[in-house]
Amino acid sequence: MPTPTFWAAGDPLAAARTLAPEIRAAAAETEAQRRIPRALVELLRDAGLFHLTLPRDIGGLECDPVTAARVVEEIAVADGSTGWVVMLANQTTFFAGYLPAEQSRLFWGGGAINCGVARPIGRAVPADGGGYTVSGRWPFASGSSHADWFMGECLVYPDDGAEPLKDGDGNPVVKDVLFPRAEVTVLDTWYTTGLRGTASHDFTVEGIHVPEARILQPGDLHHDWPAFRAMPLFVMNHGSHALGLARAALEAALDIVRTKRGWGGIPLQEVGRVQQAVAEATAIVGAGSAYLYDTGEAFWQAVLAGEEPDARARARVRLAAAHAANESIRAVDLIHRTLATSAVQQSSPLDRIFRDIHTAGAHVMIGPLVMEAAGRAELGVPVDSLSSRLLGIPGGACDGVDAACDGGGPRANDRSACPRVRPGSVLPLDVPRRRILGGDL
Repeated sequence: MPTPTFWAAGDPLAAARTLAPEIRAAAAETEAQRRIPRALVELLRDAGLFHLTLPRDIGGLECDPVTAARVVEEIAVADGSTGWVVMLANQTTFFAGYLPAEQSRLFWGGGAINCGVARPIGRAVPADGGGYTVSGRWPFASGSSHADWFMGECLVYPDDGAEPLKDGDGNPVVKDVLFPRAEVTVLDTWYTTGLRGTASHDFTVEGIHVPEARILQPGDLHHDWPAFRAMPLFVMNHGSHALGLARAALEAALDIVRTKRGWGGIPLQEVGRVQQAVAEATAIVGAGSAYLYDTGEAFWQAVLAGEEPDARARARVRLAAAHAANESIRAVDLIHRTLATSAVQQSSPLDRIFRDIHTAGAHVMIGPLVMEAAGRAELGVPVDSLSSRLLGIPGGACDGVDAACDGGGPRANDRSACPRVRPGSVLPLDVPRRRILGGDL
């Protein structure tokens, strides 16, 4: 693999716009082959667009997460599947913060692309002499067709027993394990309504010995880049991806209505209901975009200032992303319904956009659970363990009145004082593991 030039470092957003015509030209092939064409992968890799949110000393562009989300939006305008794999590759870079820089460079440096699954459904057995023997099968590994490294979460089973290892607080111990491509088997499982080109297949490993150097456990950060303290910003790109698809739908709609005539030979652009739908969709997308980026930028500036945003601030970033996605779906549905038979032909770009955005909307990170978690934070209701994970709250800390804490006193993210949270944990003590293990995440 040639060393990438990362020519997009000076202006990643401009780079995305420069590559958009080639991404758009490859969209039909991407969907038909159910993978991003290799030539396009290499163009994106060389530009550095898979490594936007990775610090320079590890091998990335060190682009702030809000700008990176805008880059994902621009790519999604050109093609939903390509935007999705760029989005997910950048989300995995968050885990680089939990390893020493020299270790992270092994997995992300030199243009290496990661894909990962954050579900603790693998099995890791401590091996004689160190490391673990790992087996498992993980679904939805987006970008599996071109990934150099795969990451899967595992529970630890001492002595190859039936019960997973638990820490001193009674919580299962979770390890994130990295596998080079040669060690995994990718299963052809991704047959879907939309986002067909993402190659979000299952992958498996069986009895692979993994040394400690390829295992991480989220806890204390090993890198001082401020973005690693801003986990919600790493997943705000779910909202920007949907906005890109909605913008693409609006562009396609304008192309149609400016050239097509309806009943009686009347140009569609002169039909009142069409005009109204275009106006409403434009406002819906614009409002969702403003809320997403204003909220994300405020959060980023707070982190840069050295602040530790509380649960409500984190919840609002997650809420803004889910809202942007839901509103984008609403805008696309409005356009699709208004243009009727012009939208349902396979030859129309609206067909693929409609399928892509509804497939994207099924993701848990922009689903009803996020809205529920954000509502809890807004209302001051105790942020439970699942909500903590969805909102990206370090240690599952809560900032409202928590009935589990000393009769209901405010905790203000004081992790050391809260009996529900263990130091270095990403989840509080009362984790409903059955919900996570059952597939919610």
